[in-house]
Amino acid sequence: MDLSIVLQFFISGVNLGCIYAALGLGFFIIYSVTRVLNLAQGEFVMLGGMLTVTFYSMGVPILLSTLVAVVIAGLLGGVLYRGVIHPARNLSKATQTFLTVGFAFAIEGIALLIWGWEYRSLPNFLGTPNIHLGGATIIGQTPWVTGITLLVVTGLFFFFGHTIQGKALRACADNPLGAKTIGISVERMSLYAFILAGTLGGIAGAIITPLTMVSYSIGFPMTIKGLLAAFVGGITRAEGVILGGMVLGMAEAIAASLIPSGYHSIFALIILMAVFLCQPRGLLSSPGKT
Repeated sequence: MDLSIVLQFFISGVNLGCIYAALGLGFFIIYSVTRVLNLAQGEFVMLGGMLTVTFYSMGVPILLSTLVAVVIAGLLGGVLYRGVIHPARNLSKATQTFLTVGFAFAIEGIALLIWGWEYRSLPNFLGTPNIHLGGATIIGQTPWVTGITLLVVTGLFFFFGHTIQGKALRACADNPLGAKTIGISVERMSLYAFILAGTLGGIAGAIITPLTMVSYSIGFPMTIKGLLAAFVGGITRAEGVILGGMVLGMAEAIAASLIPSGYHSIFALIILMAVFLCQPRGLLSSPGKT
């Protein structure tokens, strides 16, 4: 195989992997603290993209548009927790998960009323041109996707390892009862988890819009991609989620050249099935554990 083709697969795979890892981390943060699967995570991605497009079309600089969109997405994560999950805190986790589905449908319907069904796009951040490297092409937005994702991941590890709030979130994830015993408010930490997940979704939506475009209907597909990344790597470990995102990204990049467009996502499902059969708790779990 030509070296330039291999390089192109690698570049595309890393780009997709960064996107899927960012999506999966949103699931990881909420699930670790609350044991709820937030099936509205993709709607934060959609809103991050749509709001960035809206503010940019109003003449707001693209980076400032992105920042405002991300803040709004984060606040909406807080609304999801306070308005939907917290009132249902005494119900089962499965019921709370289904409530996030209802929230997702509501957000999607509102988005359709506001923006219509058309796909919208953005220019590459700061007009970054495409880069040609060894016969492969790096789309101008790709360095932004990779760089911002790396920055976010580094920031998350620092947050969880070196800040009081981050350590409190980890304590709630490891032992909620013990966290309560030492005075940590699990409810407050759960709120922070939803805000943080909404922020991550908003960031992902903003940075991928110049590459993929955005419409009101992308939320559900993004939710599925994030879930796959989280489960392939192991939803209870951040490094596992990142690995899962990279594995899915590489698989889809290779599959895109082998089978018709629209069908290559089946590779992700094949990988998920293989992982569940061999490593039910994710790639970074111990063999044979269930």
